[in-house]
Amino acid sequence: MTDKLILALDVDRAEDALVLVRQLKSHLSLFKVGSQLFTREGPAFIRALRAEGVDLFLDLKWHDIPQTVAHAVASAVALDVRYVTIHAGGGLEMMQAAQAAVKGSRTEILAVTVLTSLEDGALRQIGFDRSVAEQVVRLARLAVLAGVRGLVCSPHEIGLIREQIPEPVTLVTPGVRSGKDGLQDQKRTLSASEALERGANHLVIGRPITRAADPVAATRELMVECRW
Repeated sequence: MTDKLILALDVDRAEDALVLVRQLKSHLSLFKVGSQLFTREGPAFIRALRAEGVDLFLDLKWHDIPQTVAHAVASAVALDVRYVTIHAGGGLEMMQAAQAAVKGSRTEILAVTVLTSLEDGALRQIGFDRSVAEQVVRLARLAVLAGVRGLVCSPHEIGLIREQIPEPVTLVTPGVRSGKDGLQDQKRTLSASEALERGANHLVIGRPITRAADPVAATRELMVECRW
């Protein structure tokens, strides 16, 4: 069993997610619940998943005023999840408030740098005059300054972060694919084995497993690819 591979439960219904968790929990110990499933099923479903004996990554990417984010994070702490996400673009004070809200708990903050669906041109459209790589490093430094020690980035920025951030940080890479899959809606991505080679701690993968005819076989293939 591994927690290095995080399965994204990007499905519509609790029933479908529970089937996947029950199929795969002997292989995977960490599952991601994002906005799609959480909005439909809510906190009660998080409790139901925890009752299955698995760990959870609650990926709601909060970006709001510091007090609001702190209260949201505290609510996640009460659900006993392992990871929660906030946007590093929310600023230093917001990230500090989120970090304070997990103090004394086992929940860890992950600061999202730049979404993997964005490239340089998209950043310029929203008013940034720097490249994705430059923006990722800038936000990573700000997150570390706020006391956050977990970052979400694409595999393409792993080397830059490892090189330019001296503090030990956990890097989570979303949208990772298997070696035989296409890009789909991710722009800055690599295969699972390539992301690991560059220094990722956790890989988030969804459709290559959730849409596979045999999710267990697909998971085993990925574990072989990653040499787990």
